[in-house]
Amino acid sequence: MTTGRLTDQGKALRGDFSALAATDHALARLSGFAAATTELTLMGETMQRALTVISDAATELGTNLLRTTSGATAAQLSAITSTGSRDFNTAITALNTRLADKSVFGGDASDRSALPDAETILAALEVSIAGVTDVEDLSDQIDAWFSGSTGYEALYSGGQARAGLTVAPGEMATLPFTALDPAIRDTLAGIAKVALLDRGLLDGDHTARSALALTAGQDLFSSSEARTVLSGRIGTVEQQLSQAQSRNSAEKSALSLARNSLTEADPYEASVRLKDIEGRLDAFYAITSRLSQLSLTGYLR
Repeated sequence: MTTGRLTDQGKALRGDFSALAATDHALARLSGFAAATTELTLMGETMQRALTVISDAATELGTNLLRTTSGATAAQLSAITSTGSRDFNTAITALNTRLADKSVFGGDASDRSALPDAETILAALEVSIAGVTDVEDLSDQIDAWFSGSTGYEALYSGGQARAGLTVAPGEMATLPFTALDPAIRDTLAGIAKVALLDRGLLDGDHTARSALALTAGQDLFSSSEARTVLSGRIGTVEQQLSQAQSRNSAEKSALSLARNSLTEADPYEASVRLKDIEGRLDAFYAITSRLSQLSLTGYLR
């Protein structure tokens, strides 16, 4: 009555614990799946938030550049590009987001940040384009620095794509996205062009600065589709995890019911037996009380 469990499970199961052991094993396996789906779900949500931060900054910056760069004075252009360094720092900070002390965009090298700080990246980029003054060449070289293996990728301190985790019987899920994803590289390249203008690139040549700013705006606009696709790919994994969690939860409920049927005491039977014992005890106490009152004097009377 107090525990709801059979006191002698061996007797109740007639010494056959195989069904109980199998059920407990299945429940333990589901607990492992639950831990994996929870971890990946949180990781996916964190990735989405970071991408939103980057996309919002890139979209606003690109819109401002495309809307006002043409015909802007030198002072107006400087005002537009003044947020470039800040936006680049915002993007790098988002890519270095950590969850439970694990680098979200660092792949399987989750013990360290995926990227160095924004200042280090921009300084390295400035060295690589030193002496280049033609706008088209500058734009191409910046793009190549981010897309190639000797520039941005060389500064990446993360690892390979994160391995998948088993989230349901026969089913694996993975979030293999890192800071080296092409959508992220293209976006950073566009923001970096504005950041370099903010840091004094092409100073004194208003025409060239306007042309590079306009190119950056076009790049940020073009890369928006790639960012959307990346977000959608993460969303697909999140949907898979949600479905796996639902199936695992339903299976866990069914297994818990099955286990209870093996180990739970029948509450009606237990109640009847308890009432029977209570009645016997009451009778025992009544007889004991009556006997304790007997004496020779009372008998003779």
